[in-house]
Amino acid sequence: MIKVSQGFKYTFLAAFCWAISIILTKFIFNLGEDAYNLSFWGSLLALPYWFIALKRGKIKPKSVNAKDWLILIGIAFISTVGTSVTENLAIKHGSAVNFSFLFRTVILFTMIFAYFFLGEKLTLKKFILAGLIISGAYLLTSNGQKLVLTKGDIFTLTEAALVAFGNNILGKIATSRLGPTISASTTMIMGFIPLALIAMFNRSLAWPVSWPLLMVMVGINLLITVFRYRGLQQASATFVTMVFSFTPVMVAFMAIPLLKESLS
Repeated sequence: MIKVSQGFKYTFLAAFCWAISIILTKFIFNLGEDAYNLSFWGSLLALPYWFIALKRGKIKPKSVNAKDWLILIGIAFISTVGTSVTENLAIKHGSAVNFSFLFRTVILFTMIFAYFFLGEKLTLKKFILAGLIISGAYLLTSNGQKLVLTKGDIFTLTEAALVAFGNNILGKIATSRLGPTISASTTMIMGFIPLALIAMFNRSLAWPVSWPLLMVMVGINLLITVFRYRGLQQASATFVTMVFSFTPVMVAFMAIPLLKESLS
């Protein structure tokens, strides 16, 4: 019988939920939703859960020191705000399949950041994996010919870098110091106001185009965050990022029949 680690279990569940979230998000955009408005409502509807989680956390906010607060603020702006906006823009301006595959460049970014900030070793296996990722990203964005990045590709690569540093590196540090509950709930709460201001600045605030799909997406996104932080608590940042490589395969299986997308 194969024994699976807790880190793998939590991360795989997060990867599966994220695949579903990508498909749902694309469905919502196909209905005419605005990217900034979706980020705002997604964050707003999740707030009650995060306040309850924060209240039940074993570590109280008053006991968090200045360095911890700086880490949490960094995650809030880089991950909660930055990745939410760039992911929605990437999916809106590109296909779900392309997004999910090209986003795997996050492994390369994470390997580099983890080496400098977490002291994780760069092994031969990682170098081979990095080479395959770069080759795959090139073929995906150029069709083997001239490299031309679309708007969706640029947002995807930007999000990959933000996730690598904010979610994986700072998230790993915060989880090690404060635990997954405090880390996730505090950063998600702090990120709401900047998301609201961005939506207002872009004059994007409006009623969602589909309340049922939005509510399902919010629930799925909550699970992603909870499972991801649990995974980071049990495993290294690089390991967690690699397990997320299951996501594009799952997205492809769902996007081809549901969104009528295709694999080149």
